[in-house]
Amino acid sequence: MENTAAVKVFSKDWFRTHGAALAGYGGVLFCIVFFSITTPLFGESIWSASKLSTLISDVIVLAILSVGAVFVYSLGSMDISIGKQVGLYATIIVAVTNSTGSLILGILICLVIAVFIGIVNGATGELLHIHSVVSSLVFMMVLGGISTLIYNNMGSRNVALKSFDHHIFKNVWLMVIVLVVEVLIVTFLFNYTKFGKNARAIGANPVAAEQSGINLVKYKVIAYVIMGVFVVVAAIFQMGYTGSASDSTGTGFEMNVMVALILGGMPLSGGMKSRVSCAVLGSFTFSLLNVGLPMIGIPVNTVNLIKAIIFIIVVLITCRKSRGVLPR
Repeated sequence: MENTAAVKVFSKDWFRTHGAALAGYGGVLFCIVFFSITTPLFGESIWSASKLSTLISDVIVLAILSVGAVFVYSLGSMDISIGKQVGLYATIIVAVTNSTGSLILGILICLVIAVFIGIVNGATGELLHIHSVVSSLVFMMVLGGISTLIYNNMGSRNVALKSFDHHIFKNVWLMVIVLVVEVLIVTFLFNYTKFGKNARAIGANPVAAEQSGINLVKYKVIAYVIMGVFVVVAAIFQMGYTGSASDSTGTGFEMNVMVALILGGMPLSGGMKSRVSCAVLGSFTFSLLNVGLPMIGIPVNTVNLIKAIIFIIVVLITCRKSRGVLPR
């Protein structure tokens, strides 16, 4: 009888239900063990002071973005303008701070822009009956164009802070505290409020959610605005780590966030299986690969190839429907 019960517990249905969670926890655990063993053989442990500092700074920015994007991805949506937003916000914060001496003013301007973009991205899809990725693609091109114009006018490809000590943003404890506070806030909203439950319901079945009385436009707008606020927070730390911004700041973050969420077990179609832990686990896994693979002698171009292969494998394992077809 006990063997029969065990078989039922670890049945095909059980693995289908918990496969994403197993992949997320298993991936980060494997990376920790693997790089703890291999990196010292190549001269320096990944847990040495210098590498740990690099790892934490890499994790924090990506995790802030990924956790902030949980609501959007739980809806079955995505935003591919995140990278350009980070770049523009970092540039604005540096430029305004240098001009006025006020870091807060630069941050407030970025928050206003982020809220506007969030409202447009969240509402456009439902009102115009197009996928939200289309509006975010437009913003990606527009924001990229604005950044290019700014740097062309300055005659330089980068701008540095001159009137503010940016080293506070490199403080490990500050970065960790900000991330922990964000995770706690998002976890509470996502798991213990009506908003989080309805967001997952929209991702699971938007037609059924709308017929149940859920305002799709309202919830999508709120989700995108929440993400926009945390994109500004991530831009502050990205800018603060070097005390500067450039025309390449934020490049690739939109894909890094998506890869991190998938590595953590987030289903592409969103829905009830979406979890905040996916963002945290995936960010650590992605950053461990990013820092650890070059340490064991893997060329940078090959690192990207390995991450792409892992990404494809995880998608095929965790994001397939019962009939073997990838979600929409």
